[in-house]
Amino acid sequence: MSMIALTSAFWAIALAPKVEVTVDCPEGQVVTGERKFRVTVTNTNPDDNVNQVEFYVGAELRDSDTSTPYEFRIDSLAEEEGPLKLRFKAFTAEGQSAEKSITVRIDNGLSKGAGFHIEQGTVSYSDGKYREAIVSGRIALKIEEKSVPARVLLARANFALGIFDTAQKFAEDALAIDPVNVAASEVLSGVNLRRAFNTVSRDNDRAGTLASIRSAFKQAVEARKRILDATLDQLGAPTDINLVAYADSAIRAQRYSLVVNAVAPAFDRDTSRTDLANRLSYAYIRTGRYAEALKVLGTLKRYGKLDAYSFAAAAVANAQLGDTVNSDEAIKEALLSNEGDLGVLTAQAFIALKFNRTNVLANLSNRLVNDRAQRTETWYYFAAVNNRLRRFQEGRRGFERSVLSEPTNVDAYIERGNESMGVVTSSKLEQKELDYLYDTARAFYDTALVARPESAEALAGVLTVLLYQNKPSEAVAYGEAAIKASPNSAIAHYAAAAAYAEQASFLSKQAGGRISDEVSRFNGLAAAANRKAGTLDTKFLEGRTIPKEADVLKYLTEAGRSPVLSAPSR
Repeated sequence: MSMIALTSAFWAIALAPKVEVTVDCPEGQVVTGERKFRVTVTNTNPDDNVNQVEFYVGAELRDSDTSTPYEFRIDSLAEEEGPLKLRFKAFTAEGQSAEKSITVRIDNGLSKGAGFHIEQGTVSYSDGKYREAIVSGRIALKIEEKSVPARVLLARANFALGIFDTAQKFAEDALAIDPVNVAASEVLSGVNLRRAFNTVSRDNDRAGTLASIRSAFKQAVEARKRILDATLDQLGAPTDINLVAYADSAIRAQRYSLVVNAVAPAFDRDTSRTDLANRLSYAYIRTGRYAEALKVLGTLKRYGKLDAYSFAAAAVANAQLGDTVNSDEAIKEALLSNEGDLGVLTAQAFIALKFNRTNVLANLSNRLVNDRAQRTETWYYFAAVNNRLRRFQEGRRGFERSVLSEPTNVDAYIERGNESMGVVTSSKLEQKELDYLYDTARAFYDTALVARPESAEALAGVLTVLLYQNKPSEAVAYGEAAIKASPNSAIAHYAAAAAYAEQASFLSKQAGGRISDEVSRFNGLAAAANRKAGTLDTKFLEGRTIPKEADVLKYLTEAGRSPVLSAPSR
């Protein structure tokens, strides 16, 4: 061959189109967890496009990609520990090909044990490195298949990343093994709340949407109740040493009778203890026993010392008994003692809400939002004042923040139900819209009953919905349940009076206007319940005529609310 021919052949080879594959991973790199590989393909012929890149693990074709960026993943936990050969092969439209092979080393640290990886994952989670926490949790679970801490770590990290379905699965798996696991229940509660708030209303299936929301709230409340009950149970029986901690835990679990049973005897033995008096009076207030709360605080005044919280509790109890003079005096003393105390602020807010002092309530709500944004009571009052001002969208935002802070906040669910009923009475709507709002209100009142089955307000809320739906016999059952659960509750008797009267009217109409013995019986029950309501709330209900459903709703949303007062703290 001539020199010219050799030279031509050389340049033909040198100038031929060349395809080159590079990977963003060095030879011998250690891979732990999931690893993404990004492949770059260069071609000196701009007219010859890359058709496809294939990814091989060993001799097995795992994946292919036809568009840039070319990306592939491996999960180290699905591979054998040790060296692993990877191959990336590119093909062009004109038949050119090239490949790149590398060997990585799979090392998940299985020999270090599950405990090591759970600890590492917990640190990562605390630092906000949720994906690293997931890797550690998965490794721990591979080492120890039934590890509850690994599942809890995975549930929490996935929840933090907003991967709610996966978080729910790991939380439920953990609870299947350990039914009282507090952390798993907490995640499950959070998942269900997020699911409820993220459920988008579908106009063509509003009933199905509402059923999904109702179910999610119910599951969230039940999961949170398991946490609170488990925490209380872990303390064991109350003793002189753990009494205050026991009372605080029982208050958080809304088990107020346990507070009374444990604290009352101890306070009788030492009537100078402010910490016990405050907790006992709080439990009495939350169960509608206002005179007993004042008796406790009066005893403390004689033998001990009232603090800011004691005065705040006294102000609320007096307000509920219609004694505005002593209520105002107690609030003044509370403010002089400690105007920034959360109990004082929430007592002021409740009294302003009860007596419809909207400007005062709005100012207090703003202060709470600015200073105590993490508290569930803060957002309850934010919702209440906005609903009072008919700013329902802001009210719903407050409701959401309130139950995210504390999923068992019974008052927040009642307020949300009241808001739906407020829309019913403030607008002229078609029957289809009315029915949807009734169902919505009922869903939230029912959720409140999941949180606290003996809530007279929630029972009265359901009763009111039933009366608006012309179901008096069902309303009667709820009225009687409210009276049985809270015999000292004015709203229980007032709502029952309306239900009895409606049932009497219904039976009379069925009998063609005839006053039968049964009609007379229900009319008598209505009158008696109405009188009892008047004795329990002399300021707002004494001397009132037997109410209709609109009267009950007005009382429920205004003066008939149960006090929302922050619990005493240590």
